Amino acid sequence: MIKINLLPSQKAKKGKKKLEIQSQLILASIVLSVLFLVLGYIWILLNEKVDNLTADKTKLTTELGLLKAKVKEVENYERDKKAVEEKIKIIEQLRKNQSVPVLLLDQISRSLPEKVWLVNVNEQNGVIDLEGKATTNSEIVDFINNLKKSSLFKDVQILESRQNLEGTISIYTFKLKWSLI
Repeated sequence: MIKINLLPSQKAKKGKKKLEIQSQLILASIVLSVLFLVLGYIWILLNEKVDNLTADKTKLTTELGLLKAKVKEVENYERDKKAVEEKIKIIEQLRKNQSVPVLLLDQISRSLPEKVWLVNVNEQNGVIDLEGKATTNSEIVDFINNLKKSSLFKDVQILESRQNLEGTISIYTFKLKWSLI
């Protein structure tokens, strides 16, 4: 009789195990190859992204430098504009105030009696201080009355009047103060 062994033999088991190990190794090497390819692709993409970002950074740094230069230019322009505006205001103020001294001196000279002369005239913020000399007190009074009649002046006050000798002649020194209208 022929005996048939239906149990797997050890050789068949070893062959199957070898085949399984080989297929697993092939599968593992395929998976590793795909993994390396994917990782390599990702690495290339990341390098390109880093290069692009570096180029963008360089470009933006250059633009920032240009913008800073323009900002300085604008600041200089604004500073110069302010300086010019201030100068224009000063010129306008001078033009406005230009006629005041002329009118002031004209009115004072018209009010001045014959034997009265001026030593000093100061004007600050619309207040006039005047120092002068006269030969008599009545001439000083006439001068004050003439100033009071003027439409440009108000609050004419005598601050001081003194009699002094200059050589052999008696001279009166006086100080007046008044405001411009």
